[in-house]
Amino acid sequence: MMPETFEVPPSPYLAADWLAARHAWVRQLAERIAGPLDHDVNWPDTIAQAVRDCEANQAAWAEYERRRRAPEDDAAYARWEANGPTSTPEAHAFGVMSSGEKNLIRLVATLAGRTAWSLTDVSFDQRGAAVLADWLAIVHAQLPAWLYPPASDDALVARLAAVSDATNGPVTAISR
Repeated sequence: MMPETFEVPPSPYLAADWLAARHAWVRQLAERIAGPLDHDVNWPDTIAQAVRDCEANQAAWAEYERRRRAPEDDAAYARWEANGPTSTPEAHAFGVMSSGEKNLIRLVATLAGRTAWSLTDVSFDQRGAAVLADWLAIVHAQLPAWLYPPASDDALVARLAAVSDATNGPVTAISR
């Protein structure tokens, strides 16, 4: 049986859709924030904004707590908390995710524009590693072919595909 050859989508938004179609976990996490992805072509923007809003809300809470110490009395604490910074439902949905889920959403959110993501966010399980491999293939496909020596293209694709194969089935080539 001949392994599948697929083409990485040419735009970041199509690439985000492609990741959500290839990885059920990406779709499930994105839908916890943005709702059904099939109803919103701009869902990558929604999750990127949720990440930014959550980070802004966390900073606002840190400042609020610095300026107004939390009371120990339950009733006073409830009032203190109610008077604190508020956030969007999307940011809240992102904020309550596990650290691994947040790392994956941050990675996908990079396809919609400026979102903080760093190597310290690379702490994935096997599912996340497969998404990361496909994300790297997307990055690879966005760069002009002339940047790569001819043999490096095949070597990189083969290494990325080996990671993704465990989750998505065999893929041997990515064409640009």
